[in-house]
Amino acid sequence: MKACVVFVCASVLILFVQSCSSTEEIRFEDMTEYELTRYNLLQPTPDQVVCFGPSRGFINGRFQRTKKKCFTIREIETHSILTRRSPQDTVATGGFETDNSDF
Repeated sequence: MKACVVFVCASVLILFVQSCSSTEEIRFEDMTEYELTRYNLLQPTPDQVVCFGPSRGFINGRFQRTKKKCFTIREIETHSILTRRSPQDTVATGGFETDNSDF
């Protein structure tokens, strides 16, 4: 019986210690504008965070809500580089793309 109590106490202690360690990433979506500004002042430019939204309105004829999305400048640049296509590629895929002159 005493061994069972020691085992339970040890398990609870281990769970308590693990819950105190901070391994989760920062949730930029939960930060206020002031907190984001303070965070960005301490970061180099590629690691600064930009947030979009939340927004509400009619999109494609339906009223929709979008959540706040936050990305680092590095993520935005990487995504835009990876998704750029030449105008000739749009003919093959049948999609509509801009000529990328606005980038």
